[in-house]
Amino acid sequence: MRIINIKYRKSKDEKLCTDFKKAKKDLGPKVADKLHSLINVFESASNLMDIKSIPMYHLHPLEGNRKGQFAIDLGRKLGYRLIIIPEDENEEKWNTNDVNIIYNLTNVVLIWEVSKHYE
Repeated sequence: MRIINIKYRKSKDEKLCTDFKKAKKDLGPKVADKLHSLINVFESASNLMDIKSIPMYHLHPLEGNRKGQFAIDLGRKLGYRLIIIPEDENEEKWNTNDVNIIYNLTNVVLIWEVSKHYE
């Protein structure tokens, strides 16, 4: 069983995802709980389909200038989301538009940012 390998674009986001106390201080307790629960899911998932199959996360591809990035909700009412870039076996952005291939074969994820959706 493969496990998803997590990489981070910025050390700030890595700190939020790995240090609950920091996440709680910067994002509030509810968002910190959701974020760290999601990271735990990543750490036990074999691919993105495992995460896609959990409706509350609403994993979906983004469009326009964010093409190639995917969003995962950290609670719709909270307004936060995790932006990721799934990577292929060469640790590069996928060169396909077939989301089923991406969901089933991704085992490396670059966490692009933790963001407030409407900011």
